[in-house]
Amino acid sequence: MSSRQKTICFVTTGDIAAIATAKRALGLANPLSDLGWKVYIIMEDTKENRHRVSMECDERTNVRFLTYDSSFDERTKKSVLLEEIRPDYVYLCAFVFRNIVSISFKCKKLVEHSELRSAIKDVAWWRRGYELSSEYYSLFYADGVLNASVYLQQLNNKRARCIFRKKLPMLYFPYAYNKDVCKTSVCKDGIGLKKGDEDVFVTYLGSLSRAYRTIDIVKAVKKIGRDEIKLLLLGDGDDRQRIQDYVVENKLDSQVWMPGYVREEDISAYFSLTDVFVLPMNDTVQDKARCPSKLYMYLPYNKPIVTSKIGEPYEVLKENGTYYAASSVDSLSTAIMKALSKNTLGMNPLCHEWNERARQLDIWVKNSFE
Repeated sequence: MSSRQKTICFVTTGDIAAIATAKRALGLANPLSDLGWKVYIIMEDTKENRHRVSMECDERTNVRFLTYDSSFDERTKKSVLLEEIRPDYVYLCAFVFRNIVSISFKCKKLVEHSELRSAIKDVAWWRRGYELSSEYYSLFYADGVLNASVYLQQLNNKRARCIFRKKLPMLYFPYAYNKDVCKTSVCKDGIGLKKGDEDVFVTYLGSLSRAYRTIDIVKAVKKIGRDEIKLLLLGDGDDRQRIQDYVVENKLDSQVWMPGYVREEDISAYFSLTDVFVLPMNDTVQDKARCPSKLYMYLPYNKPIVTSKIGEPYEVLKENGTYYAASSVDSLSTAIMKALSKNTLGMNPLCHEWNERARQLDIWVKNSFE
């Protein structure tokens, strides 16, 4: 296999606007091509998926867009297409039913884990049981496992030993950012909000959800009580209406801006004007296991990041982060004030580019399978 060009096919699921796991495929595609790989991606045919492909990939990447009538139809069409491509490596960007393809040809099956779905407590017990069995099954199915967090790397290594697969190759493989998409020069086009000379922007990107306790950021800004602090909540979610009601009730309309879902190419306009980023984390197994992709979107802007000493943010930032006690509004408001006294994040983000991740994957494949 090492004497000829290696071929890899990423199998993704859903619309990238709602399911972030496809970001891995798009981020790695061109860098892997530069390392001599032939790259294919299987994606659902949606407007946003096509748009994101046009932003991050070029003619070097062969993207196959498919439409499906059902989850069974999706699996079947993916399997048929893989039989046609016959790559050396099949990379499942998430081990979910729609991605567990049947493969009759000789190849290496690489499975990525970016979260621990069996740890989600607000679902039925039988669903958690299904997710747990699926997580264990992935360790039998895969020839190699890639874990997006330190927690998952340790957990899956332990589980593999328990099922007598202690030699299963594994790689700690967090998310990254695309330097061509993250434009760090100040850009005010399209932001629709003027930043005054005294204003400071505190920015959160992600789901406005109860699970992420996004409303706590608004409560922290209210507690600080400084009019020059403008909070940008970029995204949408199940808690949007409650947050909007809180903003109105507390007369924070001039300080809190909620534009809803922001297109990837417009994010830089907000981020380049940001003074402090906020990344809420909860003290739960679910948050310890997941890899928040927004962390890597924040890094290239070199601004202070307020988060908790939980999971991947602490693994990545260490002493460079500004930390608060999870679930504490008082601690969060104090941390934001502390971060505002800093000018920069104070770390080099270059080791978290997709180019570097592609290099790590290439080395791991050579050491594990060739």
